[in-house]
Amino acid sequence: MFDFNGDIVWVTGSASGIGHATALLFAEHGADVVVHGLNQRAASEALADRIRGMGRRALVVDGDLTDTDAVNAMAAEIEAAMGGLSVLVNCAGGGPSESAPTWDVTDAIWHATIERNLGSVFRTQRACFAMLKASGKGRIVNVSSMTERSGGIVGSAAYTAAKGGVNAFTRALAKEMAPYGIRVNAASPGLVNSPFHKEDATVVYKDLVSRIPLGRIGTPEDLAGPILFLASDHARYVTGEVLEASGGMRVR
Repeated sequence: MFDFNGDIVWVTGSASGIGHATALLFAEHGADVVVHGLNQRAASEALADRIRGMGRRALVVDGDLTDTDAVNAMAAEIEAAMGGLSVLVNCAGGGPSESAPTWDVTDAIWHATIERNLGSVFRTQRACFAMLKASGKGRIVNVSSMTERSGGIVGSAAYTAAKGGVNAFTRALAKEMAPYGIRVNAASPGLVNSPFHKEDATVVYKDLVSRIPLGRIGTPEDLAGPILFLASDHARYVTGEVLEASGGMRVR
């Protein structure tokens, strides 16, 4: 059903969580994969070894996506080692270092959270645009969050604002990139049990299960499929869209 043979896919934040599951799924369907983490080289190399075991090429890049020079260097490394790029999946992100009411949030925490979740997406698309254009079939999938619709958890306004920005940026970028044949979409997860959370989400947020029509908290694999679809030829006429995968929380 899905054929990514000939595609080179960079999945940011793929050392763990949604990015990890996504990188594996792309490889299972024929893609060569660039694995990324921040100070997570051991985990990234382990994933790359699994991908190579499938007969695919894999490259590990490790760097800070809030640093323009680092992002440009990673893009250059991808072009030199892999020969180009046809799919960019922006999974990297994270919540604020501490939860607090908005009136108590420092400038430093606000800016760091925005940069980690929105600024990173801006930098990677800029650094990879030429490669995506040259591929003749460029695709970008940004991972946002349903918090931008729900307002998120109290104390996480900076994260919620950043993810809302990702959705808005996705739509704007889709317009700008359409003339170059590059599609841009977003996948918006609900509550997912992954290393994004410092503790087991199924325990900490068990009270939320009653609000999820499908009756369970999501897994990273639950998001990998929608991301794969948005990057596939089955979505060739889809751009500027946000696909929510939240177990049905939109209808609650």
